[in-house]
Amino acid sequence: MSIHHVQPIRHPIDVVGLGQGPRHGHAELERLIQEADMLAAGERIQADFPNFRGERVVLKAPLASPLERLDQAWEAGRRVVVLVGGDPCFYGIGPLLVRRLGRENVRLHPGTTTLQAAAALLGIAWQNVPAVSLHGRDRTASLFAALGRNHRVAVYTDERHAPAVLAGMLMERGADNFRMWVFEDLGLPSQNWGAYSLEQAAGRAFSPLNLVLLERVREPEITLTLGMAVEDYVHERGLITKPTIRAAALAALALEPDHLLWDLGAGCGSVGIEAGLLLPRGGVVAVEREERRVAMIRENVRRTNAFWVQVVHGQMPDCLETLPHPDRIFLGGGLGSSLGCSPQNSPRSSPRNMQGRDPGDVSKDILESAWDRLKPGGKLVAATVLLGSMHRAKTLLEHHGLGLEIVQVQAGHGAPLADDVRISAQNPVFLLSSRKPMP
Repeated sequence: MSIHHVQPIRHPIDVVGLGQGPRHGHAELERLIQEADMLAAGERIQADFPNFRGERVVLKAPLASPLERLDQAWEAGRRVVVLVGGDPCFYGIGPLLVRRLGRENVRLHPGTTTLQAAAALLGIAWQNVPAVSLHGRDRTASLFAALGRNHRVAVYTDERHAPAVLAGMLMERGADNFRMWVFEDLGLPSQNWGAYSLEQAAGRAFSPLNLVLLERVREPEITLTLGMAVEDYVHERGLITKPTIRAAALAALALEPDHLLWDLGAGCGSVGIEAGLLLPRGGVVAVEREERRVAMIRENVRRTNAFWVQVVHGQMPDCLETLPHPDRIFLGGGLGSSLGCSPQNSPRSSPRNMQGRDPGDVSKDILESAWDRLKPGGKLVAATVLLGSMHRAKTLLEHHGLGLEIVQVQAGHGAPLADDVRISAQNPVFLLSSRKPMP
């Protein structure tokens, strides 16, 4: 006698976007909940349905356990309803469930997003407003990348990235040409919204249920482009990576849109500032020891709105230990001395510094520390003028890296002489690059 196990009839999971309006009074929603065996939603939404008698699943991070319960209920043939605020496909759980269970096993019910509701209150078009979610996320690079490129940016916040915290972060980056709209409790009786300066927002407490819309009120002083003239940057005379070297270095870095770049020995920040144009979802950490140059980087970031640059004032290699691991490293200064010079600089320090250590030992430590922090598969590009610095970089990259490439870049520029033009040659610069092997 054989026993046949009957497979349960599996019903599609209904994922309902509640939008910004009232939770009750919609016949289709009430029917779905009445027929459901399991209701999955955040704690706030769960509280709006006290009469539900089936099994409840609270959706909160980490999602591994709640998702497993949803999978098991669906496989057992139980009817599952998932409720989310806004729209299930806009920073929502909908696409995740489709990937897990298949498109035919998930029914998505769209809703009005918070961004749509906020745009309606302001009377503005929202199709070109980028939205950045910091909800449950640690990385803010996408926010600052968007700020440098757009007139308005919407931000979905959480407790760790409340409006007051965001205002402080923007002021630290020099983004004082933005104001902050805060929309609180949209769709609820306590709905409130208003515009604030960053200073005002930094000192206020807002409802945890909020959306932030950052709006540019002044255009940048300088329109940022690749290959900007030396005169467009605040810099020490003669101490800046020239446009031709910048272009060659950016090509050697082979940046991808979401990469994090370290610009070490950043000087006035020109390489990192322009690199950000190639990083629409990424960011730049510019490390510089000299306080006067740190001030120059901050001013150049402010004038160009290159807010994707995080400036770190510190001494290499020690200050590298707490920074997030980079995908790419540009080492433009620090190999010739401990000063963190630009590639066009000549060392001005004494032969021995850093508590009596030889500069060669210091630069070796910087190279080793930077290489150790580089992500596997990442790429390091070092720019040097001095042969000794070039040799140190070559030795390390030959030992650790894959496919060492050395390029000498030497450019000449036309300069008037009498009634004619002569070619004025710049110092040659060596660009050394190599990838870190995968484990």
